[in-house]
Amino acid sequence: MRTVLAFDLGASSGRLVANHFDGRIITSEEIHRFSNKPVHIGSHFYWDDQFIIRQMKQALEQAPSNACTVGIDTWGVDFGLLGKNNQLLAQPFSYRDPHTEVMVNTLQQHMTPFELFQRTGNEVASINTLFQLMAIQEDQPQLLKEVTEILLLPNLFSYYLTGIKNNEFTIASTTQLMNPSTKAWDRALIQDIFGQDLPLCDIVQPHQIIGPLDQFPTLQMVAVPGHDTASALSALPIEESEALFMSLGTWGLVGKEVQEPIVSIEAFNGGFTNEGTSEGTYRFQKNAMGFWLLHRLREEWQQQQITLSYEDEKRLFYENENFSTFIDPNDESFFNPANMQQAIQHYCRMTNQQAPETVGQYIRCITLSLALSYATIAEQIEQMTANEKGTIYIGGGGAENEQLCQMLANISGKQISAGPTEASSLGNGLSQLRALGEIHSLQEGRDIIKASYLVKRYEPQVMEQKELYLEKFRQLFRPYKHS
Repeated sequence: MRTVLAFDLGASSGRLVANHFDGRIITSEEIHRFSNKPVHIGSHFYWDDQFIIRQMKQALEQAPSNACTVGIDTWGVDFGLLGKNNQLLAQPFSYRDPHTEVMVNTLQQHMTPFELFQRTGNEVASINTLFQLMAIQEDQPQLLKEVTEILLLPNLFSYYLTGIKNNEFTIASTTQLMNPSTKAWDRALIQDIFGQDLPLCDIVQPHQIIGPLDQFPTLQMVAVPGHDTASALSALPIEESEALFMSLGTWGLVGKEVQEPIVSIEAFNGGFTNEGTSEGTYRFQKNAMGFWLLHRLREEWQQQQITLSYEDEKRLFYENENFSTFIDPNDESFFNPANMQQAIQHYCRMTNQQAPETVGQYIRCITLSLALSYATIAEQIEQMTANEKGTIYIGGGGAENEQLCQMLANISGKQISAGPTEASSLGNGLSQLRALGEIHSLQEGRDIIKASYLVKRYEPQVMEQKELYLEKFRQLFRPYKHS
């Protein structure tokens, strides 16, 4: 029995999972979980990196004694700046901080957004590492003068535990600073935009042992796919080459595995991006809104003394089947509003729709809007990749949402394969097993997942209002607009 430890750090919670592998089956055991959200200090949103690393060390103290390795995956784009004393110069900014928004316009002093997209493969989005660093150079230029090393978040936490500095490929591919052909930092692009080089630590490929943990010397750190979506994708039991995938949590990422980035004008105008896989290929995908909307609504309802179970939400969804107000979940007004209920009501008034008033109406509106959004994105991907055959494989916590999965099957006309829900931590663990020589390929890992976990399949059902809903949603759905 091999036991490997997976830190799966999300933008709302973090956890340590022990993955146990007996040579045939892999099982998971959650060791520790903690909440994680940006902290608001002054006028900015930051990550409390010291709180996170304390929680990680607390988790490791509770880990099984037979564990041999550990890996870390997180959300994308965010980073830490180290100075000469190897200490953080400032708390890491959260991608939800608005200080980067004006930087997309500043970019045009150097190149057009489409030129940047063609060069990096990444959607031109203000949350990207490139624009965060541009904002820092504009507002706090001394930080870029003092920085000696830049580490992306999973690698920053790895450094805290090992003292070893590098940036893993899949997380580096989210920054808009990497050359997708060479899989190295685009130094010429960096020099052009910043007027100087930036000390981004070297990029390493996943599935390799990095070194021992300082305070836990029996554990070896492994470079796993550092971006949680890349880890999740490697743990989806995909059986067909033309399949679509979804990683569904705070975000809803819809995409397809491709050998090389797709950088057409259609992909650019559609707001698509290309990010790395565990195999050094790419995920052609749309980064769409996920359960962030419901997460924020639940927080607001709790303040109103309303607490709902999953079964409550499911019941309310079906009880409100006659409510057909939709929103575009990706509208910028829902990114980080002070009050989500008010933001949704304002959007509905602006689009001449009946605003939801009850909890059930909100749940019906959000769930159907997400399903319509994902079905629309899947259709766009198929048009750009000349493929209309694929099943949609869903991993992450959203795979448990039966009403969303069934609505997506009905609207898209595709079979949905839902599960495993713990895809990111399982993919993280599979990468460690590859580093240890226990398994030897992506497909072998997916076969192990298939043998270890039951997935739920949803077949398309007749939905009388389908075309009406799609037509109404398409009038709301805004293609990505570049400044």
